[in-house]
Amino acid sequence: MDNDRSLVRRVSFGKRMYPMRSTGMLVGLWCVGSVLYQHDVGWPWWVLLGLHAFVWPHVAYLLMLRASNPVRAEYRNLTVDSMLGGMWIAAMAFDTLPSVVLAVMLVLDKVIVGGGRFSAKTFASMALTCLTVSALIGFPFQPYTSYLSVIGSLPLLIVYPLVIAVQSRRLAQRTLIQKRVLEKTSRFDAATGLMNREQWQFVANVELNRFVRTAQPAVLMMIDIDDFKTINDGYGHTVGDTVIEEFALLMKACLRDQDTGGRYGGDEFGIVMPNTRWEEAIVAAERLRRQVAAYNFPGYGEHCTISIGLAEINPTIHNVTEWVISADEALYSAKHKGRDRIEVAKLPGVTPVTVDAIAPRSRAVRGV
Repeated sequence: MDNDRSLVRRVSFGKRMYPMRSTGMLVGLWCVGSVLYQHDVGWPWWVLLGLHAFVWPHVAYLLMLRASNPVRAEYRNLTVDSMLGGMWIAAMAFDTLPSVVLAVMLVLDKVIVGGGRFSAKTFASMALTCLTVSALIGFPFQPYTSYLSVIGSLPLLIVYPLVIAVQSRRLAQRTLIQKRVLEKTSRFDAATGLMNREQWQFVANVELNRFVRTAQPAVLMMIDIDDFKTINDGYGHTVGDTVIEEFALLMKACLRDQDTGGRYGGDEFGIVMPNTRWEEAIVAAERLRRQVAAYNFPGYGEHCTISIGLAEINPTIHNVTEWVISADEALYSAKHKGRDRIEVAKLPGVTPVTVDAIAPRSRAVRGV
């Protein structure tokens, strides 16, 4: 599958070049043809010009499609384009304006496609072909540009840059979309749509810094799906993945607008709750615990339970790692006390207290 996608991406490069080459050949026909007409060249040159303008773009496209490496084949086609351009500069006896316009356009698209090194390489091929063909036909040199040659050069001078600009714009838009997708995937967990661990920790660090500056409270909640390994071992990883995804949906439904949920790793999740005391957070945690306990997970056919650990930010916590550890210790305490419960990390100088009055029928106890 990955090889197929890679091949599609490589072929798409040749497909983008196809309309540019076809258009360039057609407008170049008028540029070169106007000069050849004035020089009264023989019919073989006209046959070559017709083949170049009407046949070569399609041949180049087919060569690219049939190649095992489409990108490399298209770079060869671009080199041939430059060589053919050198041939026509010699055939036009170096008529100044048409020759300069043709050479500049051929260098321009190579710079856009392959950068300076590739454009220098193709320019050398163009120059070598130009000198060779010029030597074969007797080094004709007529640099003077007539009014007809000026008119013939206008389509190439106007139309081809517009085509390049349109293609470049499309490529830039596609690149921007891909960049946005990449930024999103780098910030969010693909399976759950929640923030990944790194991004979630960044949000937690923001709240920690806000507490240092303003003393505004915040709670960090760590959540673990109970006996998740048993689900994976007994029902398979596909069912396990479904449980993870469904739980993430339940968790997101319980979040307030200002809360930030993230997947910390495996079956462990975290929530950062700004401007919140532990008494408020325990109510939200109990609501989530009940909803999960009552939910019938698709594919699993049974109910799951979760254990939750809460830690309110306080002056003894100096970084996010310490904050997470504090909430994790509360979570492990909930696990050890039978799971399907909520534990709150003790604040310095606060006597452990029962929180049933705050969250009725919850199994949460203050004072880990």
